[in-house]
Amino acid sequence: MNRAERRILALLRQLAERDFVVLSDVGGSPRRLAVLAYVAEQHGFRYAEAHGVGRALQIHLVRTEHADTRPPDSASVPGLRPGTLRPLPEAAPAVRLLRDRIELDAMAGSLSVRSRAAIMTGCSAVISLCFLAAGWQATLVGFFGADAWFMGFLYLDVRRRRRIARRVQTAVPMSG
Repeated sequence: MNRAERRILALLRQLAERDFVVLSDVGGSPRRLAVLAYVAEQHGFRYAEAHGVGRALQIHLVRTEHADTRPPDSASVPGLRPGTLRPLPEAAPAVRLLRDRIELDAMAGSLSVRSRAAIMTGCSAVISLCFLAAGWQATLVGFFGADAWFMGFLYLDVRRRRRIARRVQTAVPMSG
């Protein structure tokens, strides 16, 4: 039995015994957790939330009212390639949506853009102090260069968050 089958069997045992399941991935892989959440959805659970705990990523799954409490007899799951955590083409959109929801929820727990910008500007100031011995011009170039570099990464992160949020919102229409 390979690692993917063991993970699925462990998940299925938890699903049979509990009404609330917490799954954790030490590497913080939203893709793996999305596949496991998809498996749980096939057995009457639904994804509730995600958050980071140190370097790990955790998701919470809750039992729906029409869930079957019998333990499944094998690790084979409809929609997944046998023996892997890879979805078949017909299940890929559902897994992709779960991955986007998990990423969006995990990112919601991180610092705000304004706080990260302030921290990055502070780091740029510290980096510029390293150039102080080379003169005030080198210090300014070091500060603005590091600040531009950090803000570029911040801009890319904000764009990524917005893109994921847009995909989740278009896939799940708001009920009102």
